[in-house]
Amino acid sequence: MPPRDPRLRPFRAAMWIFYFAVILVAATLLIASIVQNLRGPARQKLAQTELPTRAMLRVCLTELEALHREQSQRAWALASGVDRRDPLGDWNQWARDWEVRVDDLSDRCRLDVDRAGEFGLTERREMAAARDAMMALHRAYAAQVNRFAEEQAQLASGAAEAFRHAREAVAKE
Repeated sequence: MPPRDPRLRPFRAAMWIFYFAVILVAATLLIASIVQNLRGPARQKLAQTELPTRAMLRVCLTELEALHREQSQRAWALASGVDRRDPLGDWNQWARDWEVRVDDLSDRCRLDVDRAGEFGLTERREMAAARDAMMALHRAYAAQVNRFAEEQAQLASGAAEAFRHAREAVAKE
């Protein structure tokens, strides 16, 4: 290998600096993307100056109950959707969106604000306890869904495939 021309040393140094700068920028973008994905979507902080009224407390409770019903319906309907393309992905996407809606409701209804003497404190504490129980149930549902996906999803897919073949065979005759 012939010796390197010393006159080109500054250009080689510049190219090495450029090369490492490109790698550093790419690695920074990759890490930032991973961190942003793990952090999840940003929630907007709602104004905390407005105190809840009696009507607002009733609306909050109605919305909390609706979220609970939605979770129960979604969990019970999960078994009927096993033959879809990606039932676990559908559940996980719904669960993330649902959790954001629960957090937004908690912020809007001030369920985690615990200042003595504030209007509706007892009611908000009760709703916060109901929310916490609902979230514990949600975590249990999520654990069951993930466990099922790891252990028995191929059995459910196989059963759905067998029924599809059986329907095709019956339709031919």
